Amino acid sequence: MSLGLIPVSYMISLIVVAIVHGAFGFSLSEGGTYLSQTVMQIAGGAVIGFGTGIYQRSLLKKVFSVSSSWIYTLVIGFAVTEIIVCIVLWQLGLNRYELRWIEFKPLPEALIFACAGLIIGLLQWMILRRYFFRSSYWILASTLGWGICVLVTQLSIWAFFIGVLLYGAITGATLMLILRKKEEE
Repeated sequence: MSLGLIPVSYMISLIVVAIVHGAFGFSLSEGGTYLSQTVMQIAGGAVIGFGTGIYQRSLLKKVFSVSSSWIYTLVIGFAVTEIIVCIVLWQLGLNRYELRWIEFKPLPEALIFACAGLIIGLLQWMILRRYFFRSSYWILASTLGWGICVLVTQLSIWAFFIGVLLYGAITGATLMLILRKKEEE
């Protein structure tokens, strides 16, 4: 397994998003409805989360006995975030389409991904805390990692690959810190 699995998951998620949005009768140039936007974002997030989860679990299995639930924390984190985002945007009268980050407005999307990272970090922390002292650092690393991963797309859509590397560096360094702290006990 390689780090390339995360960008590949992202590219597949774009295809899934287009298919789901199309199933609602909309093209990607149309905003759609709150429901269509939410379902397509949940589907896209699930693909990204699944790919990332598989990669992370394959690496973590070398360190401790991590179950498949690790993968599901990412999928659940993205789904819950998108449901919350849908409700908030609906109450504000904003369609998710209006926040599209592809048009060089990455901040709203980066904040959404950071929120997903927070939820994912909390869910994964519940797994890590059984094995590692000070595993709470993982919550912050997941939040920052996912937010920064998307924020760098301000440079270009292809900067997402740089964002993935930054995500990996942030979360990888945090895991090394957590593992080191365990050894020092």
